[in-house]
Amino acid sequence: MYQRALSVAFLVLAVLFFPARPALALTDDETVKLACGRTVKILSVSKVEYSKGIMALMVRYQTHLSVEQKKLLSEEVDDVWKLTQRQVEKLGYTEAILSSNEITKGIFLTASRVQDFIYEKGSDGNWTRLNRADFMAAQ
Repeated sequence: MYQRALSVAFLVLAVLFFPARPALALTDDETVKLACGRTVKILSVSKVEYSKGIMALMVRYQTHLSVEQKKLLSEEVDDVWKLTQRQVEKLGYTEAILSSNEITKGIFLTASRVQDFIYEKGSDGNWTRLNRADFMAAQ
């Protein structure tokens, strides 16, 4: 009996002092850990209008990868998407743009390459990442 009461007391204390953390929205200047184990820095999260009035959420993030590392970058952006999808849906958007930004190189003359990925919600409610040909055809 005493052991059970003690277990219940520990459970109550755990709930009071360590409540379950709800899934939070991504914010500017935040470092997040991805499912793959890597971390990325969220540079900005903003609502944008593009392509004939379509509203989308744009998430710009800094990656340690190069844009030439296409397979790894593709996997990474899908992990970032997993963190972004709920926020996009909560805002009621059917489009999202994830922008992978290489770390800036150089001291006086700086350069940074960017690769954008567009996610679109279909009429069936499923999300797909458009490839460049699909995106350009929709313009």
